[in-house]
Amino acid sequence: MNTTTYVTAIDTAKLIRKALKAGFPGQKFSVQTDKYSGGATINILWTDGPSEQAVKEITAEFEGGKSDATGDFTVPVTQEKDGQRTRYGARHIWTERSVSEETYKAIEPEVLAALDLDAPDHGQSYQVPPLVLEACPGWHHERATIREFARAIANHRGTTQA
Repeated sequence: MNTTTYVTAIDTAKLIRKALKAGFPGQKFSVQTDKYSGGATINILWTDGPSEQAVKEITAEFEGGKSDATGDFTVPVTQEKDGQRTRYGARHIWTERSVSEETYKAIEPEVLAALDLDAPDHGQSYQVPPLVLEACPGWHHERATIREFARAIANHRGTTQA
């Protein structure tokens, strides 16, 4: 009989910290557990560094739940690795990458050039330039501000180019 190991949300957060440290040496992450009556979530925050997708690739194996077919409920997930069945205590893992002012300033000239502008007007929204569509294949807005374009580009590039 194959038994299932249960890992608490707090211990799951510890495993995530260890995996992120191994995957992204030198990058600082905030990994916080939020427990509530229906379960727990883990929130991961960081500035610059790897893209959200790169972090999610590492943290996916620690997800303790997934949405059902309707999207109204979360059903528990049992992960299996090397013949060991494990249930992690955090139903969801939320990730949020912030972009530093330094990174915005590094990308802003590219966005200005793509918009054929000499100076930014941060209150104005603009049609999406091809630069953003090429850098961010999932882009789905018709218009945005220069800062929103720069943030999207930074998030998709992650550490490799930002």
